[in-house]
Amino acid sequence: MSENFTFEKGNRRFMVRLRRDEETNSYFAIIQEEDGSEKEIQVTAKVLGVGQFQFTLENIIYKCSVAKDGNIRFIHLDGHDYQLTRVTDLTEDFEETIEEGGLTSPMPGRIIKLLVKVGDKIKKGQELLVIEAMKMENKVSAPFDGFIEAIYYKNGDQVEANVPLMEIIQSDNPK
Repeated sequence: MSENFTFEKGNRRFMVRLRRDEETNSYFAIIQEEDGSEKEIQVTAKVLGVGQFQFTLENIIYKCSVAKDGNIRFIHLDGHDYQLTRVTDLTEDFEETIEEGGLTSPMPGRIIKLLVKVGDKIKKGQELLVIEAMKMENKVSAPFDGFIEAIYYKNGDQVEANVPLMEIIQSDNPK
């Protein structure tokens, strides 16, 4: 799973791709500058509570608060505020193919609306469930056409970030 963001610092603009390594439960931030050069940094992260995170970067431990408003993430770290904007129309260099398999939670929160059931035929972009986090409703949509093979949570369940929510089988002609 990965998410792509833009980040501006002064007059410089960066593309940032956050990628999770499922085997090591580590995160990698790939930072691309305007000239196309890239730097990859390994980050380990731990959820402390809703919107509260601890992460280790180059052997230094940081704590931060994160709030989400649509495609914007507001981060408060070491007395400074930062803004990351999630990119939905990616250039070829930052595209990542989504294959069939697990749909993971984008954030910690509580499932308030489960809109599908096992066996349902789904279309790309269809809302599958709603997670409430920090008093905001966040809709999770289907990444492709297919059908629901398994659902791991029910309405009212609390979930952590990046946990599998359901299994989706990709198909142009779902069962």
